[in-house]
Amino acid sequence: MKVSRVAADSHPVNLTRRGVNLQTETSFFANLLLEGTIFVEQFGVRAKVGAGDIYLLDTAAPFAVEFATPFKIMCVTLNETLLRPRLGPGGQPASPLVRGDKGTGRLTAQYIQNILAADPGAALEIEDLAALHLSSLLGRAVTGNDEHLSEDGVRRVAKSRASLERIKCFIDANLADTGLSAQSTCDALNMSRSHLYAVMAEVGETFSTYLRNRRLDECRRSIRDMPNKTIAEIAYAWGFQDQSSFSRMFKTRFGISPREGRQGGN
Repeated sequence: MKVSRVAADSHPVNLTRRGVNLQTETSFFANLLLEGTIFVEQFGVRAKVGAGDIYLLDTAAPFAVEFATPFKIMCVTLNETLLRPRLGPGGQPASPLVRGDKGTGRLTAQYIQNILAADPGAALEIEDLAALHLSSLLGRAVTGNDEHLSEDGVRRVAKSRASLERIKCFIDANLADTGLSAQSTCDALNMSRSHLYAVMAEVGETFSTYLRNRRLDECRRSIRDMPNKTIAEIAYAWGFQDQSSFSRMFKTRFGISPREGRQGGN
């Protein structure tokens, strides 16, 4: 666990998919906003954070933070193995915002401000205990669940999450490989197909759906950023050989056609 205080002027902070893949380890940022206004977005959820609120960011996935005003925050970095198993079956918060004015969220904000922020040096002397306390409080604030996981449960969920990140990182690194499949991924990662399917099912995903959506994401980016290449060339490069099927899937995912995406559609 790391504790720090940050004050700065307004500016944006973004963690991209490339940045995620370059990390050697992942963690959570549990940041208490002391002054200012912040807009945070992760996992498709955007939230406005006010003074006294906590915003929780998972560095295993891209996020965007817009510091709309000069601000002061208390930053706490938590090991994912402590917090992730306490965030429910998917291992991620439904929203990056933890309200600091009621319920367990209020207790969590008070813990950060009165225990950790009051004397960071002293807090680090009981780092393991403080990290456990804060992880438990955040888990309850996010899920509303007051039950403790057993140690075996914590280890099982952490292992499952680690497997999921290995799978997704391998897929992302090999998106352009037209031969990429569940079996080739299992062979490369030395895991069984049943384990791969079970791990992805825990977060409501399938291998084929995740692969298709990530390739569509890259197609949209390339269509926007590579005007010298035709849409057909881009689709083919990312594994879509049938143009009519590609156009249909693209519109289903983004609500616009590939041509509209090239023209700057949202």
